[in-house]
Amino acid sequence: MTFDIFQIAKRVFRRSIANQPMTDTKRLSMTNTKFQRDESIKLGDVVRDRISGFEGTIVAITEWLNGCRRITIQPSSLFEGKPVDSHTFDAEQIVKVSTGPELSKTRKGGPSISPQRHRDPK
Repeated sequence: MTFDIFQIAKRVFRRSIANQPMTDTKRLSMTNTKFQRDESIKLGDVVRDRISGFEGTIVAITEWLNGCRRITIQPSSLFEGKPVDSHTFDAEQIVKVSTGPELSKTRKGGPSISPQRHRDPK
């Protein structure tokens, strides 16, 4: 009897999953619950991740070509006196905690260099 490497990997993976205790994260991912995306979430809002409990302010929202929307959260807390790194999550697993301040429409940065095209070689 010959086995394909993928069949062996499947069997090993199934056995390793069966021997592991069930965690809350696995229970949540194994349910048929469909997450709904909250379209009212915007930059500056304070949000929390449903699965990990990570909480902070939205500093970036990215839309991907395949329709995936990812939200980057920067926590306001410190760990050992240093800022905690920001993390990115799927928009469907984010819950709004509070609305952030209204963002201004005008640029507050300093002067920028206008892009210029270099001369074509002759």
